[in-house]
Formats: sequence, structure tokens, C-alpha cells
Amino acid sequence: MFMDYQGNNLRDFLKNNGHVVLQRVNNYNLRSFTKKEIEQITNGYSTLLGKGAFGEVYKGALDDQFLVAVKKYKDGTRKEEFAKEVIVHSQINHKNVVRLYGCCTEENALMIVMEFICNGNLNSMLHCRNANDHVPFPLDKRLDIIIELAEVLSCMHSMYSPVLHGDIKPANILLDENLVPKLSDFGIARLLSTNEAQQTNNIIGSIGYLDPLFNQTGILTPKSDVYSFVVILVEMITRKKVVHGDINLIQNFTNSLRRGKAVRRMFDDEIVDGKKNIKVLEDIAKLAAECLRLENRLRPEMVEVADRLRKCRKDLQPQRRGERTGSSVQLGSPGGYFLPAQLTTPIPVDPSIKNPPTPVLNITLAGLREITRNFSDDTLIGEGSHAKVFLGELKDGRKSAVKKLGQNPVVKNLDGFFSEPDEEFVLQVQTVSRLNHDNVVQLLGYCVDGNVRALIYEYSSRGSLHDILHGTNAAMGTRQGPVLSWTQRVKIALSAALGIEFLHHKTEPCIIHGDIKSSNILLFDNDVANIGDLLVSKNRPGYLDDLILDCVIPSRNGYDAPEYEATGEFTRESDVFSFGVVLLELLTGRISGYSQKSLMIRPMLGT
Repeated sequence: MFMDYQGNNLRDFLKNNGHVVLQRVNNYNLRSFTKKEIEQITNGYSTLLGKGAFGEVYKGALDDQFLVAVKKYKDGTRKEEFAKEVIVHSQINHKNVVRLYGCCTEENALMIVMEFICNGNLNSMLHCRNANDHVPFPLDKRLDIIIELAEVLSCMHSMYSPVLHGDIKPANILLDENLVPKLSDFGIARLLSTNEAQQTNNIIGSIGYLDPLFNQTGILTPKSDVYSFVVILVEMITRKKVVHGDINLIQNFTNSLRRGKAVRRMFDDEIVDGKKNIKVLEDIAKLAAECLRLENRLRPEMVEVADRLRKCRKDLQPQRRGERTGSSVQLGSPGGYFLPAQLTTPIPVDPSIKNPPTPVLNITLAGLREITRNFSDDTLIGEGSHAKVFLGELKDGRKSAVKKLGQNPVVKNLDGFFSEPDEEFVLQVQTVSRLNHDNVVQLLGYCVDGNVRALIYEYSSRGSLHDILHGTNAAMGTRQGPVLSWTQRVKIALSAALGIEFLHHKTEPCIIHGDIKSSNILLFDNDVANIGDLLVSKNRPGYLDDLILDCVIPSRNGYDAPEYEATGEFTRESDVFSFGVVLLELLTGRISGYSQKSLMIRPMLGT
């Protein structure tokens, strides 16, 4: 059902002058402003930024001179709308949503204090009033903006309590100094519980952007936001107003689509530049046609819309040399290392991966022997059931961790075991080589030479989090290793979380680690944590489904989510569970393991 704040919640608000909203302010660490404070912040409401149906927006500055926008509701009769906006807006913390700082709930002084966005809104940029104000707006920048908008809507629709905006239009999309879009105005947004739709008699929206099915039935769903979003998408590729006199943009657009290539005449002349642009614009037009279907069950979900727009952006980018005919791992031979002859033939590239590759070394077995002093015992820094790790020094002086996999590694699938082709190993290296992030361990090189396979990573001088917390050879339940301060633990947790966030949400396709544990979180100077051991089954290209490198199958050591133990399937959520176990290690200093899981986790959960 909708949380419309009718019934008890709204009565509490009306009776207690904002008790419900004040409770939300406290719960979400928002500031409660007084009417007098708002008057000071806005310098007596001296700078009007805009007006809307519910009120006026003024520019202000906090005590630290941080600029804010203050939305002042017109009168005391808007209490319900005010309560909804604060409560819904407070649920969302996203880089593409205007940040909510606090509110004022005094009688006849209902106000919301938000982040000030300096560059106006998308409507002003698209539809300048005169030629002198016309701003160049290339297709790649338009795609960047619309993709970020699609991503934040996808995020809102995927929340535990999904949020429907209900009034998506260019005037509600603000742009910062870098033209990063920020979604604003949650005045008519809806916060859903478990149901995907709900009927309302209060149909509110903007002409031209309102989902016609919602207008007919009063049933609002996530697909209603999809419709409104795609109206903006059509505006972006045509740079025409959605309603201009008697002209209806969407009606003209759909009529042109029915006539095939006639739709090209509607594209904005500024972005019709060459066959590549036209092809991308036609693909966007096809996507728009699907989203404008009257039957909302036939419209794609917002997450699919975002994926397809990202593909359009990728198609627009210049083709890199060798991208279609060879491996995206750069197979040069700096430092005197050479690629084995059997790997010089072209390797197919997974087209779904977006991130550009980082150059990696291709090192022969002889090269590995040289940098590790023939794998001498004094360079051995780690050992597991499937690999040994040696300290090496590259020709340029960089220290590295050389992970030498067991002889004749195999690939395991449901049918049994068989030898892993070299090409598949290199394709996985290709995927990992694209991960360039401050909190993900960098792959420097690899070796495929006869039966020997090795991965060369940047060296972590401080070792793993497991080493720090428990000692290199810690016994179960002991507290070994140097004591970390609270500040250090928070910094380590945050930087590790940023690395996992990058894998889950900033790569295409999403990368699921599958083996998050304290020994795979490596520490560098200044307590910066990096996620390591990335060559796992979930990182394989799509056409290697059901293959798992036997040398990197995660151990069952107390980090696995219960659903993985039941199904054998990794998900982003199972990574989150594993990271939660790592957080408990940081908090308690105790080591994880099946024999310890109930001792460590259940008391924290109150079970």
C-alpha cells in the first residue's frame, strides 16, 4: 500500500504540529530549523529562485556560508504534502538526488532546507528563451545526463520500500557546475511498501509528462515513472518542448516512428552528425517507443532502460584500435617479457564490459623465475590449498605479489572436471584488468607458459586485514596482531566498502566477488584497504557461464551467506553478507569460522 500518511500518522502530524516529521528528522540526522533561523538563512527571503504549486523557493546560506535552497510552503493547509515530501525525501541518499538538510515545522512556517544547485535546471538548458542564450549540448553529454537520471530512478524503484517520484520533468532535474543531474521536488512522490501499485483518487502530475494510463485508472506504478522519464528522453534527442501550443511532441514522435526513417527529421540538428550518431539516435528512439506503450506491463523496467542507454553511449564512443579483433588486455612486452606464442592469436572481447583496460604485463615462466629468484623460499609470503604467493620485483623496481596457481588448473562445471583452455584464463584476466579503482588491488601482469599460470598483483606492504587482526597464523578465537584504533578501523571499513561498491555498481556488467573475507582485504599506507583476489567465477565473461576456476573456489570459512550455502549461487547480497562478517571481525577482533559463527554473529543479531 502507499504510505500516504492518512489515518493515524497524519492525524498525529496535524495534532502535534509536525511530530511525525520531527521524528523523521531525528531518525535521519536532519536538522530542525526554527522560523527565525530560516529568516536569517534567507536574509529575509530576499532571493526568490522559483515558484510552484505548493510554494516558493528561496536562496540562503548556512552559518558556514554553505548555500542552500529553502522551499517555503504557501500556507498551513499544505501539511499533508509537506509531511509526505520530508518523509519520502529523507529515505533517499544518492549522488543524483538533491540532498535534504532539514526542515521547519512551526505553525504556518512549513519549510524544507535542501542543497543549492547552481546551474539551473534541465528545462532551461534544453529550451532557452532566445538564441543568445542557446547553449551547445552535444549528444555524449545528453546521454551522460539521461543515464544518470535513469540510474537514480532505477535505484529508487529497487529500494526495500520503493519510491515513485510521480512528477519527473526537466524542471525538476537540476544541474550542478559539472552538469551532473540532481533529481528534486518530491512533493507528490509515493513511498511503496511491498505492493507494486496502488490506486489513488488524487491524480497529480505535469501536462505532457503524466502517464496516460495513470491518468485513466488512477493506478501509479514504477512504469508511470518510466513513461515520464522517456518523455524527457524524447525532449533530449529532439530539443523540442513536450507541449507547444497545439503541437504535442509525443504524438508527433510516435507518428514519425510509424513511418520508419521519418523520425530522423525530428532529431535535433546539433546532434545529427555522421552515421554513428544517427544509428545511436535511432536506437534511442526504438527504446522510447517501447517505454511509451499504453500497456505499462509492456514497458521495460527502469533498470533495463538504464542498461540500454549505457549501451548506446558505448556505441557512440570512438572505436579503440584492436578492440574488435584482439584481446583488450594490452599484450605488449615492456621490461623484456614476452607473450607465449600460443596466445598471439586474436582473442574475442566481451562487448558488455565498459571499463577501459589497464595495461598488464605478459610474463614468461623465465621472467617469473627472475623476479622471484626462482620461487625461492625466502620470497614466499603466502600459501593456500591452490596457490602460493611470492614477493617479486619487476624490472621497473615495483614490488609485486606473484600468485602462482597450482599445476594444471582445471575448470569445474556441473558435468565434472576438464582442462581449462588458456584463452578462457586470459579472458578472465581481461575482465580484471579493466578494474581501475583506488580500493581494488591492481593487476600488474599474468603468465601462461606451459602448465604454469600466475597472476601478478601490486604488493601490499602491510599484508591483509586478517594478518593485522589475527596474526599471519592466528589460531581460532585468538586476538593477535597490532591493535587498530577506532579511527583506523572505520577508515579500513569505509575504503573496503567503496571497493565493493565499485565492483557491484560501477562496472558493466556488475562484478560479484564471491569470496569477501579479511584475508582478501589488503592494507596499504594510511590504512587504505583494497579488495583483492578478484579472479573468481563471477568475473567470467557471459559466454563462460557455469565455469568456475578450481584454483579460486572460495573456502567455506564462515563468510558465506546462508542463501549461498543453500543454493550455491553468488549474488551482490551474498557479498554484502560476507562484508558484514568482516565488519564484525573489525568490531570484535575475533576470527570468523564455522565453529565460531554462532559465537560471533548470533549475539550481534540478538538470536
